[in-house]
Amino acid sequence: MMYKPRYKPGDRVVIKPWKLMEEQYGLNDLGYIKVAAAFSPKMEKRLKGTDRVITLGEVFREKFFNGTGHLEHFKISLDMILGYAFEYGDEIEVSDVGEAWYPRVFSNYHPMEQNSPVRVGKRIDSKSTTGWKYARPLQVKIIVRFFNGRGEDITESISEETKKKLLIT
Repeated sequence: MMYKPRYKPGDRVVIKPWKLMEEQYGLNDLGYIKVAAAFSPKMEKRLKGTDRVITLGEVFREKFFNGTGHLEHFKISLDMILGYAFEYGDEIEVSDVGEAWYPRVFSNYHPMEQNSPVRVGKRIDSKSTTGWKYARPLQVKIIVRFFNGRGEDITESISEETKKKLLIT
């Protein structure tokens, strides 16, 4: 079976904290985290004091990514990745089961909360936040509008029958 990552080269991702990976996967005899690509203390040292965000490089041997930035020359496996890297206020989609997705505004990660690490608000100025298990970049929605020769939007005045003929939903 061919490896099909949900991430692709060029995606910005957050690498999990050492303590979280140690709790999840344990250490091997060399003191490395027991993940597919072996997360070493040297890798953790390179991420110390950073936001832990890297851009994924090319796929290597169908199951790893080449590291970039702070982790250049290292291999990155999916079990090291906390999630996509978002900036405060980014519009994203969240889900608890990975099927029904809801648009929200990114607030922050709580990497030690395994069941709901992504914190979001309904609006940027929202005081309350909600935790979600999964997050992804907002899926693109294309909106088609029609304007007459005077620049007036006439989209709403077009009949449903005409919209169907034009494949507008």
